[in-house]
Amino acid sequence: MTELKTGRQERGAVLIVSLVVLLVLTLIGVAGMNTSVMQERMAVNAQNSNRTFQAAESSASALTERLIGNDLSLLRESMQSADNMSSSVNFTVDAGNGVAGTYQARYLGEIIAGSGSSLDANESSTALDGYRYELSGTATMAGTGATSTVFKGIEYY
Repeated sequence: MTELKTGRQERGAVLIVSLVVLLVLTLIGVAGMNTSVMQERMAVNAQNSNRTFQAAESSASALTERLIGNDLSLLRESMQSADNMSSSVNFTVDAGNGVAGTYQARYLGEIIAGSGSSLDANESSTALDGYRYELSGTATMAGTGATSTVFKGIEYY
């Protein structure tokens, strides 16, 4: 019968190999966790950006509704201002989530309907003046740095 002899230098080799394998698995796990955390942050940023965009749309729509209700004070103010901007009006969008909005109007200039346009049907287009405005709605979300601004152009005759 032959006896299998192992040398002293081979003792503990299995332990070292298993520790190396465990280290590699740990590194793979940590890398996977870092990727998951980064993806979660990207998803939260996308949601915050979408919320502020929707809130900015709501702010601009609030100004549009104000104009439809025949409140033209911001348009007049922008025409009389040196920088052609009206004052900024605060608008509550979603106080529970820290989303606040503002809206304002900017005067862009006068339009004169030329001959041949549909507004020239009464043949006195020289008396029909129009004005161009840019309406802006801005929204911010507290604590996130997310901000969105929406612009709408209108012509008022």
